[in-house]
Amino acid sequence: MSERPNTEELLDKLSEFFDADINQYLGEHGGAAEVVDVEGNELIIRLLGECRGCLSMNDTVNGVIKKKVHAVFPFIEKVTVTDDVSPEVYEMAKSLFTGGKY
Repeated sequence: MSERPNTEELLDKLSEFFDADINQYLGEHGGAAEVVDVEGNELIIRLLGECRGCLSMNDTVNGVIKKKVHAVFPFIEKVTVTDDVSPEVYEMAKSLFTGGKY
């Protein structure tokens, strides 16, 4: 990929790459990752499943994910993990607590 696409297109391409490559590897360990955003040369991801909070998380992000991403998207120089929850999980939790079930 020689030229950088616009942000929306880039997020789509990164998500496709994660589904086809990164998550195949992470899935072998019971985990996954999703693309959250791109800010300049920084990719922000969310780790899911067994990867979230794993003691090997930094090794996985810097030793596997960053290298694989940079090989295909050379302008991505940094990969950061956000520890927030996905919007879907947030909405589910919100509905549980505001629905009077707890």
